[in-house]
Amino acid sequence: MKQTSASASLSITVLICTHDRRKLLERTIASLDAARRPTDAGVELLVVANACTDDTHAWLDARSSSPGPGLPLRWIAEPTPGKSNALNRAFEESLGDVVAFVDDDHRVDPGYLEGVVAAARAHPEAGLFCGRILPDWDGSEPPWVHDDGPYRIYPLPVPRFDLGDEARELHHDGSVPGGGNLIVRRETIPVTGPFATDLGPTGHDLGGAEDLDWVRRALRAGARLRYQPGIVQNHYVDLARLRLGYLMRKAYQRSKSVMRLDRRHAVVPLYMGRKLLEYFASMLFAFDGARRRFFLVRLAAALGELSGLGANRREARSRARLAPLPQQRIAAALALACLAAFALAGQLVGAATSVGVLPVVAAAAGATALLVLKSLRDFSRAGPRIREEILRRYRAYTVWALARLAFWSWVVFAFLGAGGVLAYAILASAAGVAFRSDAAAAAAVLGMSAGVAVQFARKLHRNPGLIVASWQYRLSRLTRWREALGCSTGRARGRAAAAAVATLLVWALASLAARGAWRELAAALAALGAYAGAITWAGWAPEPAALRAVRRVGHPNILMIGSDTLRADRILDPSYPRALAPNIEALAAGASFFPNCYVPCARTAPSLISLLSGTWPHTHGVRDNFVAGADTRLPVRMLPERLREAGYRTVAVSDWCGADLGKFSFGFDFADVPADQWSLKYLIRQGPKDLRLLLSLFCHNRFGRAVLPEVYHQGGVPQTDALGIRTRELLSRLATTGEPFLLNAFFSTTHPPFASEAPWFERYADPHYGGESKFAMARLNDPFDIIRRQGEARTEFDLGQIIDLYDGCVARFDDEVGRLLRHLDACGLAGNTIVVLYSDHGMEFFEHGTWGQGNSAVGDFSARVPLLIADPRRPAARRCGEVVRSIDVAPTLAELAGCDYAGPEGVSLRPLMDGGSLPGELPAFNETGVWITAVPGLPDGHLRYPDLFELLEVSDPAAGTLGLKLEYAARVVEAKDRMIRRGRWKLVYQPLETGMCLRLFDLEADPGCTRDLSAAETAVTAALWAELREWMDTDRKRPHGDA
Repeated sequence: MKQTSASASLSITVLICTHDRRKLLERTIASLDAARRPTDAGVELLVVANACTDDTHAWLDARSSSPGPGLPLRWIAEPTPGKSNALNRAFEESLGDVVAFVDDDHRVDPGYLEGVVAAARAHPEAGLFCGRILPDWDGSEPPWVHDDGPYRIYPLPVPRFDLGDEARELHHDGSVPGGGNLIVRRETIPVTGPFATDLGPTGHDLGGAEDLDWVRRALRAGARLRYQPGIVQNHYVDLARLRLGYLMRKAYQRSKSVMRLDRRHAVVPLYMGRKLLEYFASMLFAFDGARRRFFLVRLAAALGELSGLGANRREARSRARLAPLPQQRIAAALALACLAAFALAGQLVGAATSVGVLPVVAAAAGATALLVLKSLRDFSRAGPRIREEILRRYRAYTVWALARLAFWSWVVFAFLGAGGVLAYAILASAAGVAFRSDAAAAAAVLGMSAGVAVQFARKLHRNPGLIVASWQYRLSRLTRWREALGCSTGRARGRAAAAAVATLLVWALASLAARGAWRELAAALAALGAYAGAITWAGWAPEPAALRAVRRVGHPNILMIGSDTLRADRILDPSYPRALAPNIEALAAGASFFPNCYVPCARTAPSLISLLSGTWPHTHGVRDNFVAGADTRLPVRMLPERLREAGYRTVAVSDWCGADLGKFSFGFDFADVPADQWSLKYLIRQGPKDLRLLLSLFCHNRFGRAVLPEVYHQGGVPQTDALGIRTRELLSRLATTGEPFLLNAFFSTTHPPFASEAPWFERYADPHYGGESKFAMARLNDPFDIIRRQGEARTEFDLGQIIDLYDGCVARFDDEVGRLLRHLDACGLAGNTIVVLYSDHGMEFFEHGTWGQGNSAVGDFSARVPLLIADPRRPAARRCGEVVRSIDVAPTLAELAGCDYAGPEGVSLRPLMDGGSLPGELPAFNETGVWITAVPGLPDGHLRYPDLFELLEVSDPAAGTLGLKLEYAARVVEAKDRMIRRGRWKLVYQPLETGMCLRLFDLEADPGCTRDLSAAETAVTAALWAELREWMDTDRKRPHGDA
């Protein structure tokens, strides 16, 4: 922030926006004229008359031309209604060093101007100041406004902002003022940007929140805000605003505006409906005036929330709207054709339909009942062990979730059984045999059995990791069954069975035609067509057509391709014996490659947020994956937001690992990602393993994604094929818009348990391996299994097989990268698209006593990630060996896109991409994540805290998100291991119960971090420790600044 010395001249612009309130405006300006003038600063008034139709313009003309002893005044007219438009118009004018916002219905205290100047001089580091706003009571107000009982109206329609008598700094996560008594340094304005024109009052519309939004954006851009209680404005009290009708309108608009800022809810939460019913019933049976007034205002506020949510959803749909592709239209037409064919078949068969339906319904119900009973007997719930008092809150929800899964299981069984009954009905009709209900029931059972067996075999052959994720039996059985399916005898038997069924159906249809049974033949063909069409609709996922891009000039597109848990030594590392990524190597031939890129925390949520904000975790506030409630609204400005302001379409797409891209306020126009994977309600909806296993066989397709997204996005099951197709669809659709875009595709391909489709999981594995990790890392059936096993020793793992599986996943990801790049070129986008290859963190394979990610700061295998940036305007291949950070990616992309981007703590890497150098060596910092269990490899006496069972809580039962208890927050942060790398040196800090442990490594001579040189290189150790400690001391969540 610009420094202002005590002797430097200071100019103050008092900014007032007004609309058709000339008398109140005159009163406001009179109070400013009467205020004491600072002797060391110049003061002027700037009034913006916003769409005024009264005599405001004439009065302002007279006042500005003849100020008399009053303050100098200039004014401008803004014809477009809306306070945000008026404020943005003022920003285009010449302004003083400090801009003081005063509403046209405020009266300033006599010491107001002196207070503004004193604050600006005393705190040059602050870009924003705020003071008190107090109601200007005169005794004529009704008594109830001073009521402090249970039915008091709060907040009142008369604004009030009073945080007490102590001056202090305010932060994003605390009380944030509006714009009524706000003071802003001029240089803060361009950094923050304009006021949002879709928020705020328009004319006499009572909308708001444009000021809260602007202040929060300023804080997220790095401005500091101070509360100065001596700067006081008094808000005019209009008695008409204290009537019930106005109270309700104001409550409605205020809640609507607040909900417009809170964009966490994609659907209407159930608690909103409960609130509406509760407030309506309470109002209806309220016989006391104060009680009735209270609940009427609450009801209006609840309706405002609902309206704000609806406005958000309409806006999101508008921003996300893209032209459909031909295959999407074909899929919709196919679905309609199936429905029409089913209806036609039913019409042709007539009343006999019910005779065939009843056996299907009964057989499906019986199979569902058996499956549910089996699931309850061997009950298992996805996720961690949770305390009973938390689970009790969700008993009814668990019953509902089981009933929902049971219903869809019944639908699956009924569909399979209907196939059996349909075949039986056609054969019986062709043979002239009477239709019998018992035979139909047997056919339904046969159809269900055959359908499950066929689908199980298909998934076991193509994607065994899907079955492993819900399997609770011996995995060796799957190995034997898959071998049997893969042998020539097994394949021959499968083909023979399919041929036999097809032959019988063709014979039956031919027999019906031969004897002229045209009605029965038409019904059979319609039913068979509908049945086959439904299967095709559910599973059809064609390669999208490459639509040619609309020609344009200007900002380049940005395609980010990431994979969770991708180690740096697997990409373009000549020391690794396997060449896993030929497509990425081809991309690197015209790109800048950064082999020494470090993430600040090797956990997905904090790493992705740092990547796309350019800030450290202690700045954006997310330190691990367990984040609940309001903390998901980020206090920093995100790259997608800035690009959207520059005219970009911003889209994110991912499978199960990328839920955080939708959970946190990244600012994407459209996020095609799963729901929060760390929500207890989400985990409950996945159900027990037996139910989940059946449904997963039939729901990894368009049908499952629509009706059971929790099963479709099952943890531990990457959707590389499907995600690649969806990404290419988005590329084609974005190509036709004529607008620049940011598309972030984040894959789960390389994340534990390292399950990939055939033949990738077999590519590097020993074909004779017969252990439990044949298809995926054993006993990792959900994200929490992965966490739980991080406490186990190396001897518990078949490490060689696991590394082979991992390398197969890396090769699978590279193959998908190649497909995306070829599609990009086919769309005509390659010449104007920056391609970024990244990861959120790497992976430790017991190099330092532990496995996983974010558990150790000693080695680089978790903190160091591959980073590749290919800008077609810079086609030279560069290997930039300097130490860089993932927080440098956002400012780099912003500069390459031609956008100003204030606020990041990272720097642009463009000089390195251009063949130059940075001003100096960059320090890379990293901290460990939350240890969910006692991980191996930590030194004796390390600071510790309870395990996951004690750490987790659900602070918001409606959302069900798992978070860390506040009482352990400081301990968890203090116990983190941290490291700094500068040049060749790396210093690791580990906090102990008494003291600390510092270890120094020379990464050029010892890349594996095996030799501690802290005793030999004391000067280097001291210098790096001082730098690391300074970085740690900027962490507001640490309980103290020293170690």
